[in-house]
Amino acid sequence: MSVTDAFIEAAWRGEPSPVAQLVTLRADSHPDPIRATDWPDGIVSNGQTYPFYPFQLAWAGASKDQSFGEGRLTVQNVDRRIEAACDAADDPPEIDLQLVRIEDPDVVENAILGAKVPSVQGDSSRVAAVIRPRDFNEEPACAVSYTPSTVPGAF
Repeated sequence: MSVTDAFIEAAWRGEPSPVAQLVTLRADSHPDPIRATDWPDGIVSNGQTYPFYPFQLAWAGASKDQSFGEGRLTVQNVDRRIEAACDAADDPPEIDLQLVRIEDPDVVENAILGAKVPSVQGDSSRVAAVIRPRDFNEEPACAVSYTPSTVPGAF
């Protein structure tokens, strides 16, 4: 998914549009998705209401120990449903992260959809979730062991 021409033009003019991050959490233990935004007044995007929950989103790059980068979403624990839904889920919850311009919130500029949330930690003030956009270890090219006996032409 790429950003719109309006987004690019505003950036080139040096007048970038204000943007909001939208988070949608789906867990099999909770009937409805839980939505949040970092925009102070909340926002309505594509007919869905995203209330304001202060959060931070940080991404770690790949390393020797973790060959595929993960994200960390830290949300102020203003709604205890987030932690409860994640703790009660049988399967890892899924999360959608979207970026929209405030002046046109129905157009998603960039998105990560269906990322897995393998672990959640929380206390009375905040909830922190690890986000894995995709487990590349399950991809056919990454799951194969490339050795001289399996791929002799590569050596």
